[in-house]
Amino acid sequence: MVDVPEMFADEVRHQRDALWRMVDEASALAKAGDLPGLRAYADLIRRALEAGNSIDRTGGHLDSNVGDVYAALNDIYDAALPVQRPDDPTDVLDAPWPTASRTALFASIVDHEGWREPPLEPLADRAIDAGDVHLLRLLIRTPLGRARRETVVRVLDALHGVGALDVEIIERAFTDDMYLGNAIVGRSPTDSAARLTPAACAPAVRDYFDELAWRLTSPSEPEWAALPEVLVPRGLRFVLRAVERRTDRRMAVRLGAAELTGDERTALVEHLRDRPAEQQRYAFDLRLPAGDAEVLLPLLGLPGAAPLLRLVRATSTTEAVRQDRSAILAAVRQAGVDGARSLLQLCPSEIVSAALGWNRPAVSKRVKHNALAAIAAFGLLPLADDETVLDRYLALREVAKRGLKLGPNRRHSHAAAVAVALDHLAQVAAFPDASRLEWDCEARIAAEAPGDWHVGDYTVALRLSGAEPLITVSKAGKQLKSVPAAVRTDPRYTEVREHQERVRDQARRMRTGLIERLVATGGTVAADELARLRSLPAGAVLLPALIWEDQAGMIGLLDQVDLDGPVTVVHPLRLYERGLLAHWQAKVVRHRIRQPVKQAFRELYLLTPAERDAVDVSRRFAGHTVDGKVSGQLLSGRGWSTHDQYDEHQATKLITTDITAALVCDLRGYFGGGEVVVGELRFLTAGSVVPLADVPPVAFSEVMRDLDLVVSVAGIDPAGYASPPQAASRVQLLASLIDDLGLERVAVDGTSAVVRGSRATYRVHLNSGSIHVEPGGYLCVVPASFGGTAHRSLFLPFADEDRMTSVILSKVLLLNEDERITDPAILAQLDARG
Repeated sequence: MVDVPEMFADEVRHQRDALWRMVDEASALAKAGDLPGLRAYADLIRRALEAGNSIDRTGGHLDSNVGDVYAALNDIYDAALPVQRPDDPTDVLDAPWPTASRTALFASIVDHEGWREPPLEPLADRAIDAGDVHLLRLLIRTPLGRARRETVVRVLDALHGVGALDVEIIERAFTDDMYLGNAIVGRSPTDSAARLTPAACAPAVRDYFDELAWRLTSPSEPEWAALPEVLVPRGLRFVLRAVERRTDRRMAVRLGAAELTGDERTALVEHLRDRPAEQQRYAFDLRLPAGDAEVLLPLLGLPGAAPLLRLVRATSTTEAVRQDRSAILAAVRQAGVDGARSLLQLCPSEIVSAALGWNRPAVSKRVKHNALAAIAAFGLLPLADDETVLDRYLALREVAKRGLKLGPNRRHSHAAAVAVALDHLAQVAAFPDASRLEWDCEARIAAEAPGDWHVGDYTVALRLSGAEPLITVSKAGKQLKSVPAAVRTDPRYTEVREHQERVRDQARRMRTGLIERLVATGGTVAADELARLRSLPAGAVLLPALIWEDQAGMIGLLDQVDLDGPVTVVHPLRLYERGLLAHWQAKVVRHRIRQPVKQAFRELYLLTPAERDAVDVSRRFAGHTVDGKVSGQLLSGRGWSTHDQYDEHQATKLITTDITAALVCDLRGYFGGGEVVVGELRFLTAGSVVPLADVPPVAFSEVMRDLDLVVSVAGIDPAGYASPPQAASRVQLLASLIDDLGLERVAVDGTSAVVRGSRATYRVHLNSGSIHVEPGGYLCVVPASFGGTAHRSLFLPFADEDRMTSVILSKVLLLNEDERITDPAILAQLDARG
């Protein structure tokens, strides 16, 4: 056996023996000519394989140790049920077992390459358009290929529309996907609050489900576990069965949440009115998932607790969700303190209890373990007697720092939880919003800077050099180059170092958080908010380096626009559209303005002709292979959520209030599990695809910038990858430098720099940095160190890390003065050309 841990070895052997017995049985059916029996037996084999490969049984190690079993079954089913018409999809799909040969034939029919199962979508579209009932039924029944959940529902809807949807097809669809009910009833599997349009076949499917649920939960057939997930039965009969049959808790929970009409709810209350209190509480517990348990509150002596129950139910999540503190306190007042305590005993809520200060120790303990809901609750705790708002704010900042050590997706959710906690703290401290709280606290941090102090003959001070806080030590008026031991051992030095880190962290967060977000979205800042930001040391240095637009449409630096009203950070797309991009790029370079993030020289991504023709899908980066772990980290750091291979999309990002960018990738398991092949990109809203031309251009450009970065940095394509927008940005920067420095020997030609040096003429590719000597395009091999240190004349007008740009442009500047080159390896190549 292959790589099976000892703890699973016996079970894997046991499962293999059982599967080989099934192979023998299939062989016997084939030899007897019992083709119906052979077809039916394939389903039993597939279920046995799925069950045997479970984590609980074999740790998932069975699948990698049954290749011989698959091979034997392929031979049996290929021989007994041969393909008669290889180019006919109905013949190829009409098989109970997905043999390798049939899978290959099907892949060729739909023109599919790669290791993943071929998609059924091309045939589904054809069958739906033609109303081909036979092919539609095969698409549900076949074990070959894969279909997205919405495709299965479209097929079921098509069958329903022509009266061909029957129990056999419904049962088969749910056998393959126990959670198909999400798409049937219009529920998002990832967003419980989202409400999508139910499928047209939903009434027929739910009728089937109700009868199946009643039959499987009768005393004679307790195999109710075969019920599909998600769907909920309808009718009071199910609730009464659950209340009376308390021995099977799992079944009771499933049936007890059945949908009821208003009359049925009234009947349930009357049924329970004279029942024991224990049974009433049990029924209340069963009705909580259904959302109508509040009708039973009067029976429990809690007539005024309905609003609080609604809040408690709305907060029942392990995620961090913003809550309205005033609404919680109002609901508690209506229920009464005793009523609130009684209800919270029945329905515990960490966040509601935290708003009342009833669970401070428990919340604090869970925060130490980075529990997301607890972090959100921590912000909602009332301030303790010896605690200030700044104390809580700094504690949350420490919690935020712990997120940097977490995995990509968890890092993203951890940061979101801290943001919710800050919003909650703003409510506790009576700030209008979290932003006001945050920058008020940051201003307090800056204002609490320790003053000058003395240790013997030394004077210690904290000074700002731009946005960077520096600790200076002087003696007799002369500043020292290092900190003496006598200062380092003084307790006050530890305090000033802590404050230095707080101010440094403030600048970092303002640059990579607030300012990056404003530039990436073209965000607007109100006049009073801007004034608060400029009062901070970091804001006073960083914000004036940005390009702004005031409400009158005037574009300029901060001291050139009207600050009496709101101002907008200009996205370079705005400059491009107004024909001002080259002007501002030259101005930024000429005045040596180092912007805190890329703005004037930010890469721009416009719709390509291919994307306009495709209408609603972008394949700009499709086919590129990237390192899964690196790409997952890059995406997470830019606000994307990554998902596993079985999800419809493998990476998603909310880019506006109602539009999500959704990327499909080929990957093995999850990001980080190996190589990832980038696929198609779509934009979705409420489950529908948004045409690319309707996506806000700034949001579109930033999404493409994210993916371009992933392919550029994490790419492992053998031929490499050259990013046209990144090359264009370097072209623009080089053009500005040529003009500013008067580089008469340098010119831009497409995506290359042509340098007419004193020794030769060079062509430097602005994407790869490769150097060719003309004429003839002879490649000049230079040492790795050539250009590695930024040239003395090079000015990069942004603080973002961009080593490749620095290296490439430094090469251009070094070649511009090639008479100074002394490296023997380079000189030997040039001499050989001479």
